[in-house]
Amino acid sequence: MKHIILLLGCLGCLFAGCSEPSYRLTVSIYGNGSLPGDTVYLYRFNEETLQFEKGDSAMLDDRQQVCFTGKYTGPEFVCVGVRKKATSKFFMLDSTEVFAYNVLLHEEPNFFNPSGYKLTKKYMIVEGGRESAILDYYQGMERLTLLPDQLKSGDAFKEGVMMDMLVKFPNSRAMLMILNNERKRFLMDRLGEALSLFDSPELIGHPLYKELVAYREAVMKTSVGQVVPDFSLPSMNGEEVAIRSFRGKYVLLDFWASWCGPCIGEMPNVHKAYDLLHDKGFEVISISTDRKESDWRKAMKEKQMEHFVNLRDTKGVLHEIFNRDAIPFILLLDPQGRIVAKELRGKDIYEVAIESMNK
Repeated sequence: MKHIILLLGCLGCLFAGCSEPSYRLTVSIYGNGSLPGDTVYLYRFNEETLQFEKGDSAMLDDRQQVCFTGKYTGPEFVCVGVRKKATSKFFMLDSTEVFAYNVLLHEEPNFFNPSGYKLTKKYMIVEGGRESAILDYYQGMERLTLLPDQLKSGDAFKEGVMMDMLVKFPNSRAMLMILNNERKRFLMDRLGEALSLFDSPELIGHPLYKELVAYREAVMKTSVGQVVPDFSLPSMNGEEVAIRSFRGKYVLLDFWASWCGPCIGEMPNVHKAYDLLHDKGFEVISISTDRKESDWRKAMKEKQMEHFVNLRDTKGVLHEIFNRDAIPFILLLDPQGRIVAKELRGKDIYEVAIESMNK
């Protein structure tokens, strides 16, 4: 009997040793926006959709804390959010015991933050494994961009910080996420250099790494000097118009929307470019990203755009081909369809076109 009990005890220890470890994430939220009883959500990063998805939830207790537990299957990206208030920046659950502290502030609501609540990045502290330490280090370095002597070169400074950290902290999941979030700050050659610093098969096969590679390849196809990929979009009368049909002319592509203040602000410069150069073989193709056709047509009439080639981006061309979500986005194409210049603003909208056509 003693032998049987001993055997069962040994088997129990063996199964316990083989079982997956569990994690414990303790989150403390303070500040003038947090209240005991607030529902706090744990968001987990879905590596298939590359999006954070709502998972477990718990109520903030009298100590301003919640605790999430579960099986620890390896490092993962997570963030927390307070119901109807705010969501934190992402951090890493890369240890079985992690503590996160944040401050939830309530300020005067504004256009960009109607609720007025925000979980501050500045006051967020995460205690856990290596990746959490890397994130804390990056956030500290990132704050240096707010110094007066760094404001003008913020993008270049951030790029330099990230490159240094990729060398200092090789094969970091946290750096992979940071690089993905900040990819638009990089020139494509520099981004290629950054990607080459990862040599772990696990990270090279990670969906975020593959996403960065795909992003770089797509941007390279629409870099200055490349022939713009052909696409077609519906015009005012519903006819599909192909961009390649304008070969032989200089073309200004103007992605805009009726609700976009900066887009409307550039409209006089777009009109000036058309007035100065249309008779010399120059065309303006105005591409609206308005969701409602009625808004598009109303704005065209108000801004007297009938003489442009007016198309509507019903196919997500701005994002799918040009990897852009922000507008205005204005490009100049030469008669062969090559991209002469991108991100044109102000007087460059007509001056760059004049200079190109006079060569």
